[in-house]
Order: sequence, then C-alpha cells, then structure tokens
Amino acid sequence: MKKKVSIIVRTHNESYWISKCLHEIFNQKFKNFEVIVVDNNSKDNTKKIIKKNFPNCKLVNYNSKVFKPGAAINYGIKFSKGELICIISGHCIPKNEFWLGKLVKNFKSKMIAGVYGKQEPLDTSDPNIVRELNYLFGNDKKIQIKDPFFHNANSMIRRSVWKKINFNEQTYHIEDRIWAQQVQNLNYKIIYEPNSIVYHHHGVGHNDNIKRVSRISKIIQNLNLRKYKNEQKIICMIPIINPIKKNDSFLVEKILNELNKSSLIFKTFIICSNQELKKKMKNLRKIKVIDRPKYLQKDYLGTDYILKEIYKKYIKKSFKPSHVMVLEEVYPNRPRNFIKDLINKIDEKYDSIVPICKINDHNIWKKNSSGEMNIIFKTSMPSSYVTNNVFKEIKGLGCITKSSVFEHTGRETMSINFLEVLEKYSIKFK
Repeated sequence: MKKKVSIIVRTHNESYWISKCLHEIFNQKFKNFEVIVVDNNSKDNTKKIIKKNFPNCKLVNYNSKVFKPGAAINYGIKFSKGELICIISGHCIPKNEFWLGKLVKNFKSKMIAGVYGKQEPLDTSDPNIVRELNYLFGNDKKIQIKDPFFHNANSMIRRSVWKKINFNEQTYHIEDRIWAQQVQNLNYKIIYEPNSIVYHHHGVGHNDNIKRVSRISKIIQNLNLRKYKNEQKIICMIPIINPIKKNDSFLVEKILNELNKSSLIFKTFIICSNQELKKKMKNLRKIKVIDRPKYLQKDYLGTDYILKEIYKKYIKKSFKPSHVMVLEEVYPNRPRNFIKDLINKIDEKYDSIVPICKINDHNIWKKNSSGEMNIIFKTSMPSSYVTNNVFKEIKGLGCITKSSVFEHTGRETMSINFLEVLEKYSIKFK
C-alpha cells in the first residue's frame, strides 16, 4: 500500500498563484494524499478562491502578527494524518504530474529524514533569480550526510522524524536548514531529488531583499558556529620544569582544579617529572601527568618543540583532539571566565586564539638590526588623552591552536584571532 502523504501549503496573500498551485497538486499521478492549506492572515481573495474551487482542501488559519515559517508548518502538520509530510509554498507550481511521486519514492530507507526538490524560474523571473536557481538546484541527485541545505518551498519529510524534531519556531528564516542539520546530527540523511520540480518566481533569495538576506546571513553564521563548536574536543597542556610552591601549595593547583571541573576541556596534561606534584594530582580525574622524556630535557630545546613532540607521541592518537590549549604556571591570575571566553573565540577561519593586552606606556621604541632605535609610539600628552593601540601577546596566559597546526608548529602561527585582556593579567610570578 502506498504511503499516505499530507501536503502542507503555506499561504499569505497568494490570490494570483494559489489556484495554479492547487490545480497542479490535484493533477498528480500519485493520488494517496490530503491537502492542508495554512493561511497566515491573507487580506486578498486567497481563502475565497480555495473555498470556492478546491473544497477538498482543509483550510486552517494561522493567525500570527509575526510570521515564523517553522511555527506555521508545525501548526499545519498537527491537522494532518500522513506518514509523509510534503511542504510547498502557495506561490510555487508543480511542473508536471510526477512532482509528488518523485519525492515519495526516496523514502525506502528509514534513515532518510527529508527530501527536497528542484526549483526553476519562470520566464518572467528576474535574471538574478534565474542565475540563483540554476546555481543552487542542479541536475544531479545528491545524498547529503553533512551538508544541511534543505528548502521547504518544495520538500517532503518523514512524520516519525518530525515527531522527534519539530521545525524551529523562533527563527524568522531557514527553519528548513536548521531542521536538516539537527536530523543529520542524529545520523539521518537528506536527499536532493532533481526530478521533482516546481516553478518558483522569486527564488530563495526573495530578489535580493537586503534585510532578509542580512538576517539569513546571521542565522547561518550562528548555525555554522554551533555546529563547529559541537565538533570541538579541546585538551590542555601545561609545561612545568620545577613547579613553583607558595604557602605549601603549588602555584598551578588553582588553575588545575578549575580545569578538572570544566566541561569545556576534555583532559589536561601536565608535562612535569616532579613526584610531589604527580602525587597531588592523583585524585583529579581529568588531569594526567606526563614525565618529560630525557631526550626532551635539553636546555636548548624550545617549549613549543617539546610540547609538539609530546603531543605527537602521547596525546594525538589516543585522544584525537580538535584543539590544544597551552597554559603556563607563571601566570597565576586570569580574568574571570577566561577559559570560556577564549574558547568562544574559536573560529575555523583562524589557526589559533591568543590573549593580548594593551601596552599603556607612553614612549615605546624598538632597536633594529643595526642597533638604531625606531619609534613605535611616542607622545607627551597626559595619559587621559592618549589612545595607545600597541598590544603585546600573552601566550602563557593561555592560547588555543588547532591540533592539525599544533603538531607541526606548536603555538607559532600567523593566522590568529585575539582575546583582549587587561594589562594586569600579563604579570608573571617571579
């Protein structure tokens, strides 16, 4: 028996398009379906046209002052009975009688959460829309495992998956892509079916509506950022030669206790051979002490060389982190929420995140290779009138580097994002 399909048609002042849309829907070869029209406060003749010419449609009113597509779709689905839910905009027109059946045939596997079809422009569409739709909707079928592109102007989803994850009701746009990413996180797949085609006169970009494009851009950025952060696995490394003690406690204990409790750091590795410190760390579940090998105890070896060698030998294969954070014990004071703020600065466009502070000195000079002094910043004005935009790195306070970069160069990279802190946090313990 063929699966029952519920077709959700969204409308708002669609009197010009709705009869064309519904006529083609009821002309489909696949017949086991129902149609629910979800109308959002249409002021034209949309509802009259539906009632007069398409009495088999179930017309429901979604009366919202602020339209949110995900909420409208969820509302319509509540009135439906189908195992599969087809979603189409009231101004989209199925190209032929095979449109619906071509979507349905893709749901043989239970791991297919949704299918979306092709959108084509009309002869009267703006040239930018023609270019956009031809670029976005090609002729090759795709199975998407990680790519969350999905479009509810012409789509179909499995009801059982929708029951697990409804469409986002807070967003004003791309509820479809948000939903697709969420179901892919549960190992479901999305299919692009190029043989299920609708005409869409204004395309996906609404003819370059600047405000809409700007809002969608921000949503996508946040969506990508959340996805990127969900894939993070951050470990911390702390190099110590002779641990500093103060009042019978090790200076490093404060930050180690914080790291041990942090849900943001997967594990912390202390590179140290001190037995007393090792004994103290024994009960901290997320702290591991690694003895510094003899071949890495040479004075001429730099810290970053030692760290990357230990990372490759003891950490990389066993823990497979996405990022490496390095802290140094000689910085006893850090800003409140420093680790969280540093991690929030992670951006896939950059290889590392480094804390910096403004140098508040008035007169700053640099000696060149010839021994000559060159001015970096100089002024005789009072401090209250001076804006000094000279900064210095404080890597030892804590910096984060992509693991793929760290294993080759340690913390040294030119692709840097910065976290600004106050100068008082740059003071080392002596």
